[in-house]
Amino acid sequence: MAISAVFTANGIAGTYTVTASTAGTTSTASFSETNKAAAPAAIKATGGTPQSATVLKQFTNPLQAMVVDSNSNPVSGVLVTFTAPPQTGASGTFAGGANTATTNASGMATSAVFTANGTAGPYTVTATVGALAPANFSLTNTAGPMIAATGGTPQTVQVNQPFAMQLQATVTQGGVGVSGVTVTFTAPAQTGASGTFAGGVNTATTNASGVATSAVFTANGIAGTYAVTATAPGVSGTADFSLTNTAVPTYAFYLSGMEAINYGPNFYAVAGSVAIDVNGNVLYGEQDYNDAFGITATDLILPGSAALKVDPATGQGTLTLTTNDILLGPGGSGIETVGVQFVNNSHALIVQFDESATSSGSLDLQTAPSTPLPGNASYAFTLSGVDDICYCSVVYGGVFSTDVPGTTLTGVYDVDDVGAATATVLGTTFSGAAISPPDGYGRGTITGTGLAGTLAYYIVGPEAIRIIDMDANDSAFGSGFGQGTKTFTNTSLVSSVFAVQSNSFGFSYLGPFAAAGSFTIPAAGTFTGIGDDDEIGFVATGTTIGGSYSISNAVGGTTYNGYGSLTFLTPLQDITNLGIYMTDPKLNLNDPNNMSSGLGGALVADLDGYTLNGTGVLIPQTDTSPSHFTGSTGTYAFGAQDYFVCYGCEFDFVGQGSFAAGAFSGTGLLNDVFDIFGSGLPDSGVTFSGTPVPDTTPPGSSTGRYTLFTPNYLLVTVAGSSGFFDVVIYQASGGQLFWLNEDEDTLFLGPLEQQGSLAGVPGVKRSAAKSAKPKYK
Repeated sequence: MAISAVFTANGIAGTYTVTASTAGTTSTASFSETNKAAAPAAIKATGGTPQSATVLKQFTNPLQAMVVDSNSNPVSGVLVTFTAPPQTGASGTFAGGANTATTNASGMATSAVFTANGTAGPYTVTATVGALAPANFSLTNTAGPMIAATGGTPQTVQVNQPFAMQLQATVTQGGVGVSGVTVTFTAPAQTGASGTFAGGVNTATTNASGVATSAVFTANGIAGTYAVTATAPGVSGTADFSLTNTAVPTYAFYLSGMEAINYGPNFYAVAGSVAIDVNGNVLYGEQDYNDAFGITATDLILPGSAALKVDPATGQGTLTLTTNDILLGPGGSGIETVGVQFVNNSHALIVQFDESATSSGSLDLQTAPSTPLPGNASYAFTLSGVDDICYCSVVYGGVFSTDVPGTTLTGVYDVDDVGAATATVLGTTFSGAAISPPDGYGRGTITGTGLAGTLAYYIVGPEAIRIIDMDANDSAFGSGFGQGTKTFTNTSLVSSVFAVQSNSFGFSYLGPFAAAGSFTIPAAGTFTGIGDDDEIGFVATGTTIGGSYSISNAVGGTTYNGYGSLTFLTPLQDITNLGIYMTDPKLNLNDPNNMSSGLGGALVADLDGYTLNGTGVLIPQTDTSPSHFTGSTGTYAFGAQDYFVCYGCEFDFVGQGSFAAGAFSGTGLLNDVFDIFGSGLPDSGVTFSGTPVPDTTPPGSSTGRYTLFTPNYLLVTVAGSSGFFDVVIYQASGGQLFWLNEDEDTLFLGPLEQQGSLAGVPGVKRSAAKSAKPKYK
């Protein structure tokens, strides 16, 4: 046996063979030897760096790190940890969350698949072993295709209507549109506010500019705001579209006049609420109709397509109401046609415009129709109609307040009933009257007042309601207006214009009447002014008036806000007493949704016993300048209710006109169902013309009174037949006036209201008319 000297391994790790031989022989001896690596001394990145990948995509190559000893020999079996930066910036993730690997025989550790996160940018991933200096991998996430909402957001439309713009999502990469990408649009579940795509198609492919355009999207029947999202495979992010479905607006309306049906002419009143979408379709509604002569009913208004049709240039048109009441409408059709003249997009003057009846009233946008009247609030009100004694004219006026919950009423009222043994009774009090909360149409009931067994009301807004008597043997219609928080005294009454008229069946001792005028307040408690009065056959023109008034706020020791009276010591013909019921100074009594002009005033009731009775308004006179009326370039909506000397001879009209060189001309709708002009039909295209002359007495003054007297009369032409009317106008402001016809055989009274914007008026198929000039105050 031969023993070698000590054998020392060199610096290279590995297995090898050492051989031994003897001289003179051919045989050898083999020895297998292995040089093992020393402890890890360094780690270095050997694969997968540098490289880049699109955001949210996998990197092509895994990360590889080699571990070596001090002699650069690979070290196997070493656990290597790969660490990416925090996900708050550009970074990535390892498949399965595995961020460690063990070196193989070649000292190589290979990471799991690495995927870029959604943030573009360069960053470094490290590989570490113990305290050794890390190996660094230089990686970059490059921006990939991105998607963004570029059209159709935000948008608003009424429920069940298509949105005006289709939704557009744009896919880009590096700022350049990417074509051929399939985009999916996703709407929320139909259990809430949402919508549907035409044909159920909710995908679209991007065009050459990278734009995908959705199918037409239609709101569902639920109001609310929501988001539609757009996504695409392989594209980062989402495109979000903010959409809002708005409820279909509802309008409160009222009419009172003469019906020709049911063995008429009879007095009748109707009040209701109707929902009308942007295209003029009636969706639903409710109304109360009462003639106290056989027709007293609460009716449904049924859906109808294109029921409201309005000329966008004038705001004039017709509204068809289909009811479930076969007693109404021409021939018992249940269909009522209403002529409408929009003053602005939330207020219209209206007339019954079919052969069943003629009447005047208004249509106003409802705000919060299902909200009960507030508690601890006060209201002024008036009603005018016929009694249950002899179908004689009756009017009411008063104030009431709600309790803290808003469920009972306490109030005081005046009554003038031509059929009663004592016509005029002042200061009748009531308490504990019940008011029901409104239904979905804004309708509720009031009982226990003593005015009527049951009153129905329709909400216009928190401080405006329409009221109708629903007893079978008596009928009346009126309004209630809030009084705000003001405590009224004699100083609350200011220089004003008043307008008052009997109802269509105003057969008191002296018959129907209408009056208008203006007055100033030389001292609290007194007034002086000028007025005009027509009592069919008896006319007072430009009469000096004067007297006293009192707003005491107390009856029998109980305070009633804004309750008062006005006494003509210098009478206006047979008008000597008006009840005054003050309203919130922030309210416009003609247009309850107008909160910017024509504000304040009072409701009034004529309380002259068996001679006259009627109701009206009193509006502060803030502007008497002719340049703001006859010299204006604005347009005016107008309406009036006219009574002739013959029994039941009434016609009603609405229209729109403007001034040129001081001359007024316009067109409108006039219902001649009682054959006054010879047509016996509702007529459209009726023309109105005349030249109002300002009253400048004394010379140089401007009183706000105008006359259209011969030869400057008001000419009305209906189906080739003309009528000539002497008319006086009183100006409360440049935007709000009243005109009074004062011929001996006919009379009418109605408002002239400067038109505002007609944008958004339902039933208008083309773009809305331009706004009128701003209203003068």
